[in-house]
Amino acid sequence: MARGDVELPPKPGIHPRENAFIHAMPAYLRGADVAALKWVSGYPSNKERGLPYISGLIVVNDSGTGLPVAIMDAAEITAARTAAASGVCIRRFAPSGWQTAALLGCGEQGRYHALVLAALNPRVAIRAYDPDTASVERLPVEAEAVSDPRDAVHGADIVVTAGPIVEAPAPPIMSDWLAEAHLLLPIDFDFYVHADAIAATELFVVDDVDQFEYYCGQGHFADWRPPDGSTGEALASTSAPARVACVNLGVGALDAAFAGRVLAEAARAGAGVTVSL
Repeated sequence: MARGDVELPPKPGIHPRENAFIHAMPAYLRGADVAALKWVSGYPSNKERGLPYISGLIVVNDSGTGLPVAIMDAAEITAARTAAASGVCIRRFAPSGWQTAALLGCGEQGRYHALVLAALNPRVAIRAYDPDTASVERLPVEAEAVSDPRDAVHGADIVVTAGPIVEAPAPPIMSDWLAEAHLLLPIDFDFYVHADAIAATELFVVDDVDQFEYYCGQGHFADWRPPDGSTGEALASTSAPARVACVNLGVGALDAAFAGRVLAEAARAGAGVTVSL
């Protein structure tokens, strides 16, 4: 994306219920020649119905003819690609010798992020918070359950926030909660992280600056300072700031990359169901 190798139009969306969204996320990866569209929804109230917060489909098209060649579930790809983006940022920007991580929100995104943290540092000490304490117990790696978000965040080298995305959040994480050197990874927009914490960072980047500005116009990220650039640009730099926030809002390019890989692996394995047009 930073090199301009991706065609990524703005992410249009509709909002049929309060705090809910359904987004269309098209992308074309020129290098891999992958064209895909994710149609994804997020409904926080689904938890009360025993339904997943995130659901959706990914359609992959043949780049040469435009014909659809595959339809696949979007939920697991969404969780995996988001955690993968965070993993790249951890490898580049986490404080040297990092050992501790805070995980706020232990649903699907929290589970995938816990796996990435443990893969990057098998000795990581994870402090996890979720209003649903049972979700902490279901994490796939060892984590210390805490009863308050501040207890999780205090002194952590890495802070991952994976709460719901809502229209009027009351973010509690202020700069005085955070360690002197830290990496903030809010994947829930501004649900947990306050503008004060962002103002204190030395480097604040987002995966798509235009998308961030669009969401600001929709009322999210109130009083946040402008980003210093994109995540891709920052990854290519050689700077080593101590306080970093990488706010990866989610881009269709990552979904297309994962979907292309999944489709190729499925074809090799003979997996999936073939449907005639």
